[in-house]
Amino acid sequence: MHNLKKSDMSIKSSSRSSRSSMGTPSILKKSSSLKRRLTSLVQTPSKVRFQLPHSQKVKNILEAYIKNQETKEYLSLVCLIRDAELLDEDLSLLLNEASECISLLNQDLRLFVEALLSVKWVHRSADVVKEYQGFIVNLLSAHNYHAKFVIFKLVQLFLPGPNDPEWPDGKITEDDRQKCINIHIVIKILLDVVPMCKDLLLQSINKQYPYYNKPVHTQEFYLHNLLMILTYQPIFKPDILHLIFTKLIIMDVNAPKEEIQKQKGNEEEIFQMDEDSKSVTTSKTAFTEINRTSLGHTLDICMDLMLNYIIGECNNENGELDWEKTKILYHNLITIFDKVILPTYSSHHVQFVMFALCALKSTVTEAFLNYLWKKVSNPNIAIVLRQAAVTYIASLVARGSFVPLSIVKGTMQQISEWIHAYTANQDGLECVNSDVRVHAVFYSVCQALFYLVAFRHKDLVDRKRNIVFLESLQLGKMVTNRLNPLRVCQPAVAQNFAAVTRKYQLAYCYTVMDHNSRNCMPVIYQDEKGSQVISDHVLSDFYPFDPYILEKSGAKVWPHYKNYHEEVEMDIDNSKESDVDDFLENVQEMSSSFKNHQFSYGSSPGFRFKYKN
Repeated sequence: MHNLKKSDMSIKSSSRSSRSSMGTPSILKKSSSLKRRLTSLVQTPSKVRFQLPHSQKVKNILEAYIKNQETKEYLSLVCLIRDAELLDEDLSLLLNEASECISLLNQDLRLFVEALLSVKWVHRSADVVKEYQGFIVNLLSAHNYHAKFVIFKLVQLFLPGPNDPEWPDGKITEDDRQKCINIHIVIKILLDVVPMCKDLLLQSINKQYPYYNKPVHTQEFYLHNLLMILTYQPIFKPDILHLIFTKLIIMDVNAPKEEIQKQKGNEEEIFQMDEDSKSVTTSKTAFTEINRTSLGHTLDICMDLMLNYIIGECNNENGELDWEKTKILYHNLITIFDKVILPTYSSHHVQFVMFALCALKSTVTEAFLNYLWKKVSNPNIAIVLRQAAVTYIASLVARGSFVPLSIVKGTMQQISEWIHAYTANQDGLECVNSDVRVHAVFYSVCQALFYLVAFRHKDLVDRKRNIVFLESLQLGKMVTNRLNPLRVCQPAVAQNFAAVTRKYQLAYCYTVMDHNSRNCMPVIYQDEKGSQVISDHVLSDFYPFDPYILEKSGAKVWPHYKNYHEEVEMDIDNSKESDVDDFLENVQEMSSSFKNHQFSYGSSPGFRFKYKN
């Protein structure tokens, strides 16, 4: 151990002219002259070399400060640690000195402890890293007062440096992997040794989670570290996964599909349902300017990490499905889906975590559909959530190539029975209120069934028994009942459904649709806030599993995805063309601008229109 000499307490600056002629220690003070201030703006200042005070032991300095005998030496030591450039041997020496006086490091010496805990250490040699980890564990074992600051500084290391390069192809480098391991080794020990660190860790990762428009490397580095925590603390899964998906859903709704498609190089004109603030490339808030174009790439990287996590969590080392782990993850994700994803309108990609999970096993698909149907059929649940749930049912069954025909037929049968029971109840009334707001769930369920018939009809007309099954649904009775569901269906769904049912003689819808087109008038009513609202009462066209367009993460979705292949031609009379001409023209322009059935957001749930000359 070095002898501590008081004469070595001074820190040498790069400019000899700034030295003090007095014998008292100096702490690298900035010159007050204008010339030196200007020079400091254009020149990089030389770093200060760390030197321990050799006149006294660190322990003696700390003891003297506690007894109020000497403050100057203590503050000089704190500034040395905070401002000097520490080499590995310097830090090792300092840790040895500090470890000898662990018992003294209570809240009275907070400045010294916080200065030492702020030293960058994860990139050091293995021996120094081990010493630093040991110091942190010993410190909190003796004084849990410092636990909050220690956890905060450890979680702060989940964020990369400003000059750290992005990971090539989204894969972590070996250097960064080792740094992460160094951090999590000490976190794991602290969680076992100091129980209060569990709550502090959850609070800290929530507080320091990067804002959604931060650079992609910041997001992927932080997310990677959160997923590492789950490998040794699975008890945190509900809380950490809830936090992750809450942040990702914010990123998703702020990254419109049209901007992602433009980023991919699609220069064709895309049909847009409406113009809102999310359709612009950049937007300004009171605090920051958000580049929405880059959000697509960031979301892609984050979704790829999450899909990799789901696949890795559900499979064992041999690549086989681990059913017990899959069930645990399903229960965690279904809770998050219920609280975060289902209530969110117009998210485009985050919900595909459930799609990927269902693709692993048909039992999971069946459980998810049962969960959604309970939402739909429960009158005590908010109407908007029941409507969202039925769109998830229709979209999953239509788009999932992994959904067996038995589940497709079972779902359609369940929906049709509910519709007939609902209409039978209404037929028993002398007067029926046909206001869409009163029967919103009914109309959404009808549209979901029409959508499934139009989308999956090819799988249901190959055999006679499947045709008989479609006839048993009594689709003609649905479209002609007094509530008239075709009146509020999306035009794309109604036209495709009408074409399919006419071709296979399941129902004839065109008479009803013609009547609806001649009697379509907007409705004016007051909302719950007293404002006047004008509505045409057409149902939402939001289908949560519409085409997934993120490239990197999409590689894990597309093999299980079913695109729409249209074979039934639409027969639209010229007399009706004027009523829906604007929408159909836009759909035609939109559909011609994409190849391989990649449809734009807001156009239709995967359908295209053709005209007969």
